Amino acid sequence: MDSLYRFVRHDDDFRYADFKGLKNLHLGMSNVNSFLTIFMIGAAVWMGTFVFAKSLKRKDLGKSTFQMFSWMQVFTACGFAFSHGANDIANAIGPFAAIMDVLRTNSVAAQSAVPPIAMLTFGIALIVGLWFVGKEVIKTVGTSLAEMHPASGFTAELSAASVVMGASLMGLPVSSTHILVGAVLGIGLVNRNANWKLMKPIGLAWVITLPAAAVLSMASYLILQAVF
Repeated sequence: MDSLYRFVRHDDDFRYADFKGLKNLHLGMSNVNSFLTIFMIGAAVWMGTFVFAKSLKRKDLGKSTFQMFSWMQVFTACGFAFSHGANDIANAIGPFAAIMDVLRTNSVAAQSAVPPIAMLTFGIALIVGLWFVGKEVIKTVGTSLAEMHPASGFTAELSAASVVMGASLMGLPVSSTHILVGAVLGIGLVNRNANWKLMKPIGLAWVITLPAAAVLSMASYLILQAVF
């Protein structure tokens, strides 16, 4: 009976946490409406999965498997994009937020608030850069570095998203592009189709960019310090 009580108690706490989480969204929903919302979302996900699984039975196994991973890759791609924004955008906006805080308060603080408009601006800049300039990088990572199919693409994106998100949760600034290239290269090693000729300039760029950015930053700072 004691174990049954603990199970029921745990289940009640779990449902209460769900309702409490929905209340934090300020949707004005009661416990009954929250339960109905959770039930409808779960039913919709179950129905979609059931219909998708039924459709796979009418196709050959190889095509069905690739189709399944194609849909799953949409979610891993979204997860990687989310982790990319959580880390790379934070890398870019961190110094900007610190500078704006110094200009606003005329003092150097250990922490500085990030204006929402700044986060929105950097997010839009990320999308614009991806749309107009990122096509060549997409082609290099997606097709030139290793031969990919939906299953391998799903694996690479899931691995890269997990590593980047883990680093973000620990507050570590990392390069999501380098991590994704490493994940794709791992797929190429397993399938024995990695493009090592292309890895040479990529590896050289990894070695050069860090000291080059440091030297350029120091030179720019010294010039601005001398002028102003």
